[in-house]
Formats: sequence, C-alpha cells, structure tokens
Amino acid sequence: GVVMGSEMCAIPGLGQDLLEVLLPKRKELQRGEEMVLIPFVPQIVSRVDLDLRMVFVKPPAGLLDLSYVREEKVKIKGFLPAARY
Repeated sequence: GVVMGSEMCAIPGLGQDLLEVLLPKRKELQRGEEMVLIPFVPQIVSRVDLDLRMVFVKPPAGLLDLSYVREEKVKIKGFLPAARY
C-alpha cells in the first residue's frame, strides 16, 4: 500500500460523507497544504481499521488529481474605532 496522507477529517454531506485528506508535501508546492476530498462510499473506502487508525481506499482514476491547496489565513489584530450606537 501507499501512505496517502497522515491527517484527515470527515465532512458530513447530504448524499455521502467526505474525507478531507492532507497529502504529503511536494517540493513544487511552496505554500499551503495540498488536500483532496474522497467520497466516503463502499466503492472507494474499502476498509476502516480503528485499531491501526487507518483508512484503506481504492480511488478511481483521476480522483487524487482533484487536489486543492488550503492556504493558511492570517488574522491581523489592531485597534478599531469604538462602535457608535
């Protein structure tokens, strides 16, 4: 098998849930984290092993090419004028 990602979270959906998986870092990706959404359906997610904390997937061709970059948003704190009521 291939380790696809080390972190994931489940996103509830109407038709099916999704797994958001953090992909390993690539050198050409300078900033942000590369993520992919995997439908949590039996045709793709073949096994979930809670003891090993692993999810086994059989992605169809092209699914892993649909990745996106999650960029970290920076919050800037500053002084704002007082609100007028």
